[in-house]
Amino acid sequence: MNTARSVKSQRRLSGVVDDPSYSRRMASAAWQFWEITDTEGDLRWLGITRPRARTELERATVWTLIPRTRVFIANWFVSEAWSTEDSGLVFENIDAEYARTVALEVPEPSAEELSRITHPERLLTLDQVDTHTLLKVLGKKVDYALQKRR
Repeated sequence: MNTARSVKSQRRLSGVVDDPSYSRRMASAAWQFWEITDTEGDLRWLGITRPRARTELERATVWTLIPRTRVFIANWFVSEAWSTEDSGLVFENIDAEYARTVALEVPEPSAEELSRITHPERLLTLDQVDTHTLLKVLGKKVDYALQKRR
């Protein structure tokens, strides 16, 4: 009898991989999703945070989706707004399934906003402006759908 089964095959045998909520549990364990609107209710960003990150800075960082490139990038001014009461942005915590829908509706940021993101003034240094791919965070289906839409 082969006792050296892979973790994936052990999960499959235990029924975990076949459970439709398995991928949702994995996504929400690492990431917290935010639908970010302005005060008029217009969608501005899809944001993610890491509530269980090691450092305080990582826990306070909000990465926002850039639809054209299909990456979440550390966004210093949205991170700053997240910790401020009257920032002009409204943050609503959403689940991974709804985040997949929101990802397809996020508007492209303006050239000025992209410039602000890539030239941090406060909170983050340039070295801390990192990215996470949409594929890694929300999966293949939404990544493909967004790629096809653009």
